[in-house]
Amino acid sequence: MLHRKPERLPDRHFETLYHDYSGRIYNFVLHISHGDEWLAEEITQMVFMRVWERRGMMSDVESMEAFLLSIARNVFFNHCERQAVEHAYFNYLLKTGKGYECTTEQDVDARFLSGYINALVEELPPVRRRVFRMNRLEDKSYKQISEELDISVSTVETHVALALKFIKEQLSSRYHIRAMFMSLILILAL
Repeated sequence: MLHRKPERLPDRHFETLYHDYSGRIYNFVLHISHGDEWLAEEITQMVFMRVWERRGMMSDVESMEAFLLSIARNVFFNHCERQAVEHAYFNYLLKTGKGYECTTEQDVDARFLSGYINALVEELPPVRRRVFRMNRLEDKSYKQISEELDISVSTVETHVALALKFIKEQLSSRYHIRAMFMSLILILAL
C-alpha cells in the first residue's frame, strides 16, 4: 500500500482562499461574539494562521467554508473558555488576596485606571449607571436588581452588557488595551 504525500496548498491559492472567505469568517465571529469587532478580527487571523500552518494537509477538505467556520467556532469557544478560567482565577485571587503583590507603580496605575473607569461609569445614562453599580459594586444578581428596580431581568442584562461594552470600547480606543485583558482590568479596577 502506497501512502500519498498530502498536497500542499500553493501560496497563490491561500491568498485566494483568504480573499474569498475572510469576510464570511469575520461576520460569523462578529455574530457569535455579539459584535466584538476586535475579537472577530483576531479570530479571523487565527483561522488563517492555522490554515497556513496546515496547508500541507488540505487535500481532504470537502467543503472549505464549513471547514473554516468550524475552525473559527472552535477558536472562539477556546477563547471564551480561556477567559472564563482567567476570570474565575482572578476572582479567586481577589477574594483570597493570594498571589497579588502591588508595587508602588502598580498601585498608582491601578488607582489611576480605577479612577478612569469610575469616570466612564459616570458617563453612562442614569439607569444604566445604577444597574451597573448594583451588579458590579454591590454584587447584586440580575434578578435582585430587576425586582428592586421593577424592570425585567433581560433589561438588566442589556444595561450591564451595554455598560461593559462602552467601558471596553473607551479603554480600547484610549489605551489600545486588548479584549482578553479587559475582564481582568474591570475586575481589578472596580
